[in-house]
Amino acid sequence: MSSQRFNTREFLEDVRKLLEGEEYPNSFAAISYIPFFGWFLPWFFRKHQEICKFHAIQAMKLNAGFVFLYLVVWFLREFPILSSILKLIRANPIVTDFLSYVAWVLLTGYSVLGALWAYQGKKTVLPFFPEIENEVRKILGKIRGTQG
Repeated sequence: MSSQRFNTREFLEDVRKLLEGEEYPNSFAAISYIPFFGWFLPWFFRKHQEICKFHAIQAMKLNAGFVFLYLVVWFLREFPILSSILKLIRANPIVTDFLSYVAWVLLTGYSVLGALWAYQGKKTVLPFFPEIENEVRKILGKIRGTQG
């Protein structure tokens, strides 16, 4: 048996220093791309570092896009009228499962690409993100009745 005891207070202090410190900015930026909750650590603990802030925002947008796409799949699968029409033409499981797989592949691919660029220290926008964001802004502007 080891003579050293695990000291929880020291461990938590070391973790706090790591989270709030200045070391490993690229690694923390890459953590942003862990699906759904990875952006949480860099956003709340390393927001003052530009690379962490940039990649955390980009990862939030990626996750929001995935959730939106998955809501579309759910809507097609569960909404009675659309679901009935898709079942009638024998396309319901095919279309919704295909869209679901595409959503997961896109999330995984973009997450790996973003994490790789973040780890390398690049502040590069993911492909197609600016175009998609502009289209979403136009749609939301039309909904609100303002110019996008």
